[in-house]
Amino acid sequence: MVTLTLLVGALIVYPLMTKRKDTETDSPFEDKLDHLLLQKESSYLALKELEFDYTMGKLSEQDYERLRSKLERTALSLLKEIDRPKQEKGKEKEIEREIDQEIEKEVLGMRRMKNLGKGKKK
Repeated sequence: MVTLTLLVGALIVYPLMTKRKDTETDSPFEDKLDHLLLQKESSYLALKELEFDYTMGKLSEQDYERLRSKLERTALSLLKEIDRPKQEKGKEKEIEREIDQEIEKEVLGMRRMKNLGKGKKK
């Protein structure tokens, strides 16, 4: 319970304490990524505090397991969200490679046709 309170408090106070960035120079991706990274760090901190509270005997094993599972799922979903742009960029590069290969095949086919045409004229 203490951990969740600290986590919520951190998420509320952080935007108020940080300086406002120039929104014209920052992309929405950077803002979202910064927010996700903050949430990830908050989740890790909450997990550490939860472990400490359990070790100190402030939580029952059932409460500890339930809260730990919830926080781990949250952290995992944040990690997946943070990695999504990297995965999408990898997919884009793969598509570009496939397109390049198709173009090369077409160019090679056209060159062969051109060479065959030259051979028949002689």
